[in-house]
Amino acid sequence: MPFLFTPFTPCWGPSTRLLTRKTRLPDYTETDNDNTSINQPNQEMNRMVAITGIDVQPIGAPPTGFGGDARNIAQGGPTYANAVLEILTDHPELRGTSVIFTNGHGLKEMCEVTRMVANRFLLQEDWLPAPTELHKNGNLGRFCKRMLQDSDYSWLGGVGVSRMAIGAVANALWDLSAKIQQVPAWQLIVDMEPRDLLEFIDFEPIGDVLSPAEALDLLQRAQGGKQERVHTIYQQGLLAYNTAGWSGISKEGLVDQTRKMLQAGWPQIKIKVGASYSAARMKADEARTLLTREDIDRMALEAANEDAERMILVYQTIEREDPRADKMKVAIDSNQVFDTRSAFIFAHQLGLKLYQASPDYRVEWFEEPCNQHSPMAHVELQQALDRAFEDYAPPLRMPISTGEQGASPTTFKDLLHAPDLSGKTREKYAIDVIQMDYSRVGGIGDNLAILLMAQKAREEGRDVRICPHTGGIGLCEGMRNVQAIKQAWFGPDNLAGVPDILEFVAEEERSVHEGVFTNPAIVKNGYYQMGREPGVGVDYSARGKQDYTLPGGDAWLASDHFAQLARKFMQEPR
Repeated sequence: MPFLFTPFTPCWGPSTRLLTRKTRLPDYTETDNDNTSINQPNQEMNRMVAITGIDVQPIGAPPTGFGGDARNIAQGGPTYANAVLEILTDHPELRGTSVIFTNGHGLKEMCEVTRMVANRFLLQEDWLPAPTELHKNGNLGRFCKRMLQDSDYSWLGGVGVSRMAIGAVANALWDLSAKIQQVPAWQLIVDMEPRDLLEFIDFEPIGDVLSPAEALDLLQRAQGGKQERVHTIYQQGLLAYNTAGWSGISKEGLVDQTRKMLQAGWPQIKIKVGASYSAARMKADEARTLLTREDIDRMALEAANEDAERMILVYQTIEREDPRADKMKVAIDSNQVFDTRSAFIFAHQLGLKLYQASPDYRVEWFEEPCNQHSPMAHVELQQALDRAFEDYAPPLRMPISTGEQGASPTTFKDLLHAPDLSGKTREKYAIDVIQMDYSRVGGIGDNLAILLMAQKAREEGRDVRICPHTGGIGLCEGMRNVQAIKQAWFGPDNLAGVPDILEFVAEEERSVHEGVFTNPAIVKNGYYQMGREPGVGVDYSARGKQDYTLPGGDAWLASDHFAQLARKFMQEPR
């Protein structure tokens, strides 16, 4: 059953004013079309609206084996699962929605914490502005920041489950406000005054690299040409890439997937690497083998040689079969399997092997080479690789990227404004690509802070690319809004003219977009299509809920295996 919280009596003590506060907005009428927003205006009547409760539901798609990396292939690949928060109003068809992505286990806990956090801030506190006032005078940002600065939840930890739950409340309020104003959620932010936008950001932990005055200057300068950039977003969309080379597939399968991506016109694909290294480490653990540092170095070197063979086949396929002048590009991703030294050995050897095959075989970025909780390991790796390859002509580079599990702007401060770890200069360094997430951080305010820090790094001469993570259900729908804000403010490219690009998740056996969400993410000709439907766009369709709600959704009851897995995720008896 969904987690449902609504008032038990008409009087709720401190939250009475919240639950009885009424504001006027257009009536809404639900539609049966799964691909149309459930929040369409009906101009025949106006009603008063108030927040009346919250609903938190566990919704997820059973694993198909798609997207598995070396650590979870044996379990059938990841489970795309969401804790779905809905802010309910006294107008049943109007609700604010957000999602938190999980991998299945932990879903019940994430739902419970989200329910408690939303209950606390939305139903028990009395400092939430009226829903129709959220978009004005910095009200939404001020409330979101106050949640993040709450001393009780800060004591539990500034990252992880509690911060994601607060972020879900912030994102659901953002969605609700945009629906009330009848605009896409990204447009709501872009239309706000620069001074009001500052209210979203907690500058205390990042003030050494970005002050409020500097942020205001960036935002004020971003107003120039903004309307033209907004028009381009609606007309063209946002540049997108897809993942082709999942771990565990054969060389023939990898080439076949590459061909399919070429035929679909994708401008870039991403290949998983490091699987043999991870498998060797797991095998040693199972055998209780005590590996030496030399053993680990050798495994990293062997994995690089193996992955180089696979990648050369990909590049050769692109050379032969891509007729475009600007041929399809390739990035790689190891899902955090290496320590810093192993990552350097692997990346250095892989870069050399590809360069020897052809200097044109360039890697767009090496994603998550190291543990996600160590931003400085990624900075150290970037600096070491830059120095190792600095004398090559034609140039040889191995850009480093990370950020999908970065839980706060503080992590990105380290990634974007790091010192020279060699101590040889006083210059600042940054990794080449940042990849923040829609639900991992503390809501839209955190992502706005990250965008501003990245833009400041760019203006200081570090050509950072902003290429967010969307590898999970609902994340494409949510993150397209953040990327659209970035593009409306700062344009589609970094200052060197290299385009930012947004990840897209597409499965061969099913869609995790159309039919699942009322406003699904859609890519055509390599670009996210950005419509004018109001809100963020993470509302599940009626069919999506019927199929994927745990534990009793139709897709989960389709087999005994899935039914048992759903009960396990929800910690129910067998």
